[in-house]
Amino acid sequence: MTKIIEKIKTKRSIHYIFIIIIGILVSIPLLWVQIKNGDDGSIHILRVIGLDSTLEKGAFPFLVYPYFCLDWGYAMTVFYSLIVAYVPYVLGLFSGSAIIGLKLFTVLTTILSGIFMYNFVNEVTKKKAVALFAGIFYMVFPYRLENIYARFAIGEFTAFVFIPIVFQGLYNLVNGDKKRHYYIAIGATGLILSHTISTEYTALFCLIYIIYNYKAFFKKDVIKKCAINILFIILMTALYTIPMLEFEMSADYTIFEPRALRTSPEDAAKQSIDFWQFFKDKQVENPVSFILGLPFLTTLLLGVFAYRKMDKKYKDFYITSIILGCISLIMCTKIFPWEIMPNIMGTIQYPWRLLGFAFFFLIPVCSLNIYYTIQYIKRKNIQYIVYAICIFILLVFTAKELSVYKTEDLNLDKNYEQGVRSNLQIHYFSVNRDYMPYKALIQQRKYLLNRGDNTYILKGNIDILNETKDALHLEINFENAEKDSELEIPYLFYPGYTIKLVYNNEEEKVEYSESEYGFMKVTIPENITEGKIIIDYTGTTIEKVAYLISGLSVILFIIYIILYRRKFRKKDEEVLNINEK
Repeated sequence: MTKIIEKIKTKRSIHYIFIIIIGILVSIPLLWVQIKNGDDGSIHILRVIGLDSTLEKGAFPFLVYPYFCLDWGYAMTVFYSLIVAYVPYVLGLFSGSAIIGLKLFTVLTTILSGIFMYNFVNEVTKKKAVALFAGIFYMVFPYRLENIYARFAIGEFTAFVFIPIVFQGLYNLVNGDKKRHYYIAIGATGLILSHTISTEYTALFCLIYIIYNYKAFFKKDVIKKCAINILFIILMTALYTIPMLEFEMSADYTIFEPRALRTSPEDAAKQSIDFWQFFKDKQVENPVSFILGLPFLTTLLLGVFAYRKMDKKYKDFYITSIILGCISLIMCTKIFPWEIMPNIMGTIQYPWRLLGFAFFFLIPVCSLNIYYTIQYIKRKNIQYIVYAICIFILLVFTAKELSVYKTEDLNLDKNYEQGVRSNLQIHYFSVNRDYMPYKALIQQRKYLLNRGDNTYILKGNIDILNETKDALHLEINFENAEKDSELEIPYLFYPGYTIKLVYNNEEEKVEYSESEYGFMKVTIPENITEGKIIIDYTGTTIEKVAYLISGLSVILFIIYIILYRRKFRKKDEEVLNINEK
C-alpha cells in the first residue's frame, strides 16, 4: 500500500491522468450548454463555419471571409488570433460539426491549462503534490467556468493555457537553471495567436516580475537569452502581426477606434466592479459572476498557518505571487485609477478580465498553503487522507458551481449552425462588426441598409452592361467609360484584392482605394469604349512573406531548442564523469 501511495505521489504521468480525468469531468456541461447563448458564442461559431467557404473560395492566406456581411466580404481572421479559429475548425472537420469542434477545443484547453499550470508550479516548488493541487484548481476556478459556460470567451480561456508556460520560462530564466528559458517564446507565441488583450497584460505582469527580480535579471547571459526569446516571438507570430499592421495602415478599421469599441481608460473605469462583487454571486444587472469562491478564500487564509512552516526558498516566490495577485484583484475594481492609465491599457474594455490573472498568481499560493498546513499533521498516512479530502471538497464545490449552467433548448446550437450553413450571406448586424472599415460602421444604419450587392457609379459616365459575382470573384462588363469615372465595388475595403482592367485586347492591373462608405473604389484610368473589370481576392505579397517568415522561424526555433538541449546534456555528462572520477 505504501508503495502505491508513493507512486501516486511522485509519478508525473499519474498526475497527468488525474488532470485529464478531472478536465473531462468538469467539461460535462458542454453536452447541454449552448455556445450561442454566450456573449461571444455566435461570433465564434460564425468564425469556424466561415472558414469552410474561405478555404474553398478565398486565396491564401484566407483572411477575408466571402459571403459574410451580405456578400461584401468580412476580415474575421486578420484581427482575431488564429488558434481559436483554425484548431476548432480542424476538430470540427473530424467531428462533422463546427459546434462539436468548438466544444472539443474547449475540453482540450481545459486539460492543457491544468497540465501547464502543474508544470509551472512543479518547476518552482519541485513538489508534485503542490503542483497537482494547483493544476486541478486552475481548471475549475469560478471565473474560468464563467468564461466557458456563461460567456464562451474562447480567446480568454485559451490564453489560460499559455500564461503558465510564459511564467515557467521566465521563472526558469531568472530564478532557475535556464534549461527551459525558451518556454517564454513558446508561451508568448501561443498567447499572441490566442488573445491579444491577455498578451498585453501578461507582458505587463512579466515586466513587474522582472522589476521585482532586477538583480537576477540584469545579467549578461539572462538578457541575451531574453533577447533571443523576444526575437523568436516576433518572427514566429509574423503571420498574425504583419497582416494586421498592413490592414491598420491601409485604412481606419473599427477595432482600432476607441470611440466605437469603448477601449479608453475612462471606459474601462466605468466597467470596473465593486469590491463586494468578489464575495456575492452574479446580480440581475450584471450576468457575469466575479465571485472568488469559498475554496479559494479558505485556502488563501491558510497562509496564516502555512507561512511559518514553509521552506525559506519558496517564500520569495510566495510573496511575489501574492503581490501580483493582489495587484490583479485591485485592477478589477473601482479602487484602481483607470482614468489616468495609458490608452493602451484601455484595450481590456472590462477590467474584471484581470480576475483570471488574479487566480493564476494566487492559486500556487493556495496550493502551498494546503501543503504546508497539512505538514502540521505528524502521521504521513493522515496527511495523504487530508490532501485527498481537500481535492474532493474542491471538486464538490465545482460540481455545485457547474449545476447552474443549464439550457432549455438543446437544439439551439445545432439549428443555428444549420441555418448559417444554408445561408452564408448573413447580415452585417449578425456579426460583431469590430473588423469592418470604420467608415462603413458609421453608415451601418443609413447607407449600408439600402445598399445592394452591385457596383455603384460614384462619379463620371460609364455604362455597366452586366456583372457576375461568386464569393470573392467579380466580373464587370462595361462600355463608354469616361476617364476618371469612379466605381464603388460591392466589397468592403480590405487589402489583398487584385483588380484587372481588360480592354483593347490588353490587361493591366488597377489600384483601388476606400470609398467614403468603406467599400472598394476603382477609378477608370482613361476613356474606354468597351472593357471588363475582373476582381479577385489574392492576398498581398506582404501577407505571404509574413507566413514564410513564421514558417522558417518555427523550423529555426526547433533547431535552436534541439542544439540548446544537446549542449546542456553534454555539460551534465561532463559533470557526471568528473564526479565519478
